Amino acid sequence: MRNIIDRFKGNHDFPRLRIGIGRPPGKMDAVNFVLRPFNKQEREELDFTFQHGLEAVRILLLGGFNKSATFVNSAKPLEQLG
Repeated sequence: MRNIIDRFKGNHDFPRLRIGIGRPPGKMDAVNFVLRPFNKQEREELDFTFQHGLEAVRILLLGGFNKSATFVNSAKPLEQLG
């Protein structure tokens, strides 16, 4: 992120799509949790997440930030967003 912000000459004002990974189970170290390989279920969820994220970027480009944010933050299908 620092490199991207540097490219924008220190400006933090740009849309971002963040993909969360949840919290480490139990007392697992966060670094180990983030860097470990995905299990089968996580890989399947990742495919869906990437498709959802790609659609959010498409909506951002064609419909603007607010419409994209609504899509990402709701369970509504795109047709219901107006």
